[in-house]
Amino acid sequence: MNKITSSNQYFFNFKRNLNASLDNFYFSKKNEILKNELDLFINDSDAHNLFISGDNGLGKTFLLNCVLNHKKFSEQKCLYIDIENLSNNVEVFNEIDSFSVICIDNIHCSSKDIEVELFNLVNKAFTGKIKLLISSQLHITQLNLFPDLLSRIKQMSCFSIEQISDDEVDDVIDFLNTKLKLFFPKELIEDISKMVRRDISSIKDLFVEIEQFLYSEKKRPSKRTIMSYLKKRINQ
Repeated sequence: MNKITSSNQYFFNFKRNLNASLDNFYFSKKNEILKNELDLFINDSDAHNLFISGDNGLGKTFLLNCVLNHKKFSEQKCLYIDIENLSNNVEVFNEIDSFSVICIDNIHCSSKDIEVELFNLVNKAFTGKIKLLISSQLHITQLNLFPDLLSRIKQMSCFSIEQISDDEVDDVIDFLNTKLKLFFPKELIEDISKMVRRDISSIKDLFVEIEQFLYSEKKRPSKRTIMSYLKKRINQ
């Protein structure tokens, strides 16, 4: 188990992102209800559990990290577990009672060897009023888990992350443009929107690449420079 002493953070794996913030997540119109539920989970003392499902690349892991990083939990003991990278060593489940917030990522990857332990963890969270946030790539109706564990999860507040719509692509690009302080003009944003895949993960990855390219080449973010980079990228 890894510990970040300054923030009472304990985590199992390397997907813990200590810089993730809800302010840096683009919530599409379809995901406004999820945004409200996350706000409720963080700020309402009676909101104790939340289950989030969605396809790969939609931001489930990022959202879990955003919750753990929230200032509301800065003085509380928090635990992040990524089931996908968790070995069958169940050391992680021994001190559950001492945590106030637990995030379980990728529960759809759980093996039969740990599902009973996961059930015990979820059960303790329910009875001990520990805040519990679980993510899955599979919808709750598609999960194949130990029946008692699945039954418990179905008692949670369940929501899905939806993909962005085509008419939101420009908004996503503008959002990332602002967050990364690239200051692309509207005309360039419109040109980029014609060349990217229509999903938020691909757009985000592209902007990170552009930022790294501009930094490494010490280039100014001109339309000519960006479009030249994008064309080379497409032809690779």
